[in-house]
Amino acid sequence: MSQARRVCLIDDDPFVRDALSLGLSDSGFDVWVAPGAAAALDMLEREPVDAVVTDMKMPGFHGGALIAALRERWPLLPVIAISGGGEIGGKSVEDIARDQGADACLVKPFRAKDIADALERAFATPRGS
Repeated sequence: MSQARRVCLIDDDPFVRDALSLGLSDSGFDVWVAPGAAAALDMLEREPVDAVVTDMKMPGFHGGALIAALRERWPLLPVIAISGGGEIGGKSVEDIARDQGADACLVKPFRAKDIADALERAFATPRGS
């Protein structure tokens, strides 16, 4: 049996984070959670993961800035952006996610299964190939 892929899930809402973590775990992923971008970056420096799922709208260090930091440090790491929609600085979260290099951006309503499917697509088509 192959080892489960490790995913870092970043969301400032503990209810969303817990629900998505449970759903991704049920889909076979080893899920590590972080309440925000700074905590996630700290964790990722110490513990390698196979992919990142990040909320776009978080206080302080928003998802677009996090994706840019991830692309600089780990350019091939699959990144899935999630959001309730809207804008950051007058630009749609979907455009920001795409511009910063997210592999996909899912806007609510979505299910953990939708995120799992997006992760599988990202794993099937590695960056740089």
